[in-house]
Amino acid sequence: MIKKWFKALSPVTLLSAFSSVTLGTAIAWYKTGKIIWAFYFITLIALILAQAGVNLINDYIDYKTNIDLLYRKTGLFHRNNAIVDLNLNPKIVRSVGYSMIFIALLSGIYLALRVGIPVIVIGIIGLFLGVIYSEPPFNLKYRGYGEIIAAIVMGPLVVWGSYIVQTGNLSTLYPLLVGIINGSFTFLILLGSSSLKAETYKKLNKKNIIIVMGNKIRYVVYSAIGLLYLSIILSSLFDFIPLIALISLIFIPNTLKLTRPLLKIEDVNKKWDELRQLWAGPFSARILILIIIIVSIIITRFIRILDISIF
Repeated sequence: MIKKWFKALSPVTLLSAFSSVTLGTAIAWYKTGKIIWAFYFITLIALILAQAGVNLINDYIDYKTNIDLLYRKTGLFHRNNAIVDLNLNPKIVRSVGYSMIFIALLSGIYLALRVGIPVIVIGIIGLFLGVIYSEPPFNLKYRGYGEIIAAIVMGPLVVWGSYIVQTGNLSTLYPLLVGIINGSFTFLILLGSSSLKAETYKKLNKKNIIIVMGNKIRYVVYSAIGLLYLSIILSSLFDFIPLIALISLIFIPNTLKLTRPLLKIEDVNKKWDELRQLWAGPFSARILILIIIIVSIIITRFIRILDISIF
């Protein structure tokens, strides 16, 4: 049973929460020279619980709307549904999901009492968007907005919020730019899953961004990759992250290769393996880029402490 629940939480996807909280904390340390470790771990646990909770609620809604039941009949598969694949009780799945979100909210209230009200405001906005991503009457994921909303929340919003938790500084907005790095990866990952489910959505009269954009999806892909490049370059040039973090750009071409199946939408069944790689592949690239940024911050701070000139 424990193994089933672990799978139900979609642990691979929780790397999104980990990478964004860690990135926000890292750039705060880069500027201030300090990390409040207790706040970092509270923020990290809260975001992981929130994302896991949203995953469970999403599975429940996909089950209730027959999305995942019909999707399985196509023979395609990219992640477990807690109810359809793991046979967990639907009501319990939904209750556990909301319980996790409630615990995340309590953590946000604690951080707000220690840091300031803006923390809980940002947290509530994020949680609200996470819930209406799936839940009616909004159902953002069925209207073609879900991928963009998820990218904004799990990228810029979480990175900015994590920065504020460490610094208490609401007026500094550059973490939103740095957060586009993770937001772009989240968006590309969701494009992979959305393309796999596109035919199922059509049959149930639902929409995702693949359906809305049609053959123009290639321009969306180019834009996402462009934003990823631009956010890393600008963040480095303006010293929001160290200049040597530009090394991370070497991993983006591989991510670009993963998006090729989206540049011409044809028979999804023939491209299943490639599209599944688009869903899974960017997770590792995002972690590698995060590691490079953190290592570059450590090296740069060490150089500054020793007052070493690299020129």
